[in-house]
Amino acid sequence: MAITSDNDTESTTAAVVTIRIPCGADSDIVTDAEERLSRGEDIDGVSIDELHSLDPKLSATVVTVGITLRWTAAMTDAEVRCWLAEVPGLESIERIK
Repeated sequence: MAITSDNDTESTTAAVVTIRIPCGADSDIVTDAEERLSRGEDIDGVSIDELHSLDPKLSATVVTVGITLRWTAAMTDAEVRCWLAEVPGLESIERIK
């Protein structure tokens, strides 16, 4: 029987997040979301895999997307949650896989 642990670390994380993109952004919503999510230490890349919803507001568009994050170092789910919580405009983390 294999032993599993919730503390296993990986260098790639899939997640579903909701992020606020201000109106008047320089690029399209997907590119702006990728740029916001790729800021910070230990991030090697971000890709938007699927669009779940768009919710236009007066000053911003709230978008829920499925993402893949690539890290320069292995990250636990708890570390990923802490890192994502500091992303400007992030409204919620629905799921981390």
